[in-house]
Amino acid sequence: MSLVSVIVPVYNLEKYIKECVISLLNQSFKDFELIFVDDGSKDKTVEIIKSFNDKRIKIFKNDKKGAGLARNFGLSKALGKWVVFFDGDDFCNEKYLEKLVLCAENNEVDVAICGALEYSEKKKRFRKGKISHTLEYLDDEAKCFAKSFYEWSDIQAKGDKFGRSCGDMLLDLAEPWNKIYRREFLIQNKLEFASLPCSEDLPFAYGVLFCAKKISLIKENLVFIRKRPSSLSYSTNKNWINYFLAYEITDKIAFEYPYFDKIKEAYCDRKFRTYKYFYKKAGVLNFPYFLKFMNEIKRINDILKEQRYNVFKALF
Repeated sequence: MSLVSVIVPVYNLEKYIKECVISLLNQSFKDFELIFVDDGSKDKTVEIIKSFNDKRIKIFKNDKKGAGLARNFGLSKALGKWVVFFDGDDFCNEKYLEKLVLCAENNEVDVAICGALEYSEKKKRFRKGKISHTLEYLDDEAKCFAKSFYEWSDIQAKGDKFGRSCGDMLLDLAEPWNKIYRREFLIQNKLEFASLPCSEDLPFAYGVLFCAKKISLIKENLVFIRKRPSSLSYSTNKNWINYFLAYEITDKIAFEYPYFDKIKEAYCDRKFRTYKYFYKKAGVLNFPYFLKFMNEIKRINDILKEQRYNVFKALF
């Protein structure tokens, strides 16, 4: 039985999947199974994966159910003590798994998190400094800590130009591909991805943060995230409603968090920064988006009135 299960949902990724597979098979850490869940690809994605003669590779089909349910299906097939969710168009440092496993095992955590860099497919170069992907402001001493999200929220991120605590930084790290999870932790807490075309990872990520008793951080950027125009996250005009739906699910998780009052400003700031970002992408004349945006502001503001937090602070 492998120590780590790497789960990769794939759909029509023939242009990128070879680089992804090579970067994973070339890891310095070798004790892992590589689970690909094909979501109904119509190109040569699966054929390319099969061309790699490696016994660690397992391929399953889960046609047209979306990346979230593909990851859930992959988790049901996983046998490792630790689980990593990776995207088929991304690639990673050769020490990616080694450093995640070492951090997770040494600190006996539920989840370990590393930094990442964005790679622009259009410009063919890395983009540094994106707030949601980097841990560059993490104090070096904090790398050895294993704390709950509540405890991380008490630690200031030294040198962070945004004035955030380490807990605030974690709220920005919603993506699944920069983390390693203890499989039993996910199963015991019934943590699964939402059934949405995009943003399906958001409720899962916050559920992980709020349930984990121990979280450790790795300052290095070990994952390289490919930003490409053909991805779902760029198809805002068609998929913008899913970002609202994802946050509606996430709100239920966040509002039930015992220490929500402590993190409400950081949570709402992250939430409405996301809405503003996709509002610009959807187009300022997208009237349905504008109405949904305004209704969401009112809804959250009404919920938080009793806690003396005005959601408009997050917008300006």
